[in-house]
Amino acid sequence: MAVTIKNTDRLIKKLDKLGNLNVEETMKKAVSLVEAQAKLLAPSETGALKNSIHMSVEKNNKSTKGRVYTSLEYAPYVEFGTGIKGSGSYPYKVKGLNLSYRNTPWVYTPDGGETFYVTRGQKAQPFMYPALKNNERRIKQMFKDSLKENVRSSIKGG
Repeated sequence: MAVTIKNTDRLIKKLDKLGNLNVEETMKKAVSLVEAQAKLLAPSETGALKNSIHMSVEKNNKSTKGRVYTSLEYAPYVEFGTGIKGSGSYPYKVKGLNLSYRNTPWVYTPDGGETFYVTRGQKAQPFMYPALKNNERRIKQMFKDSLKENVRSSIKGG
């Protein structure tokens, strides 16, 4: 029995195109979705926390990375909680995240020593992690659809 495969050179060209999938636009859409959700979920007294949430997409020859972030110093304390009140209040199990909390009250002064406050901390008010988790299925579908479209256009264009 003899098997003959025709047009292998065309198939190889089309498969080569698949090696250069462009996921940058899909990544931008996915990261924008998470950024918008994080801003909606972030607690707000002054708007500083919401306004500090940004996104970026970085592409190099090996990968495309999307990131939603805030550089606001107190953002992790809002997300995860602090002290006695924060302990056990973060509702998510995140692989590799080991939270520990102070178990005694402490004193702080927000105005350089004029006024002193005693605190037992604050409960977690998650906004970043749930912004990702709430959209996980939608983001996966966005990438599946993008991959299908890339494959279709590679096959048609080849």
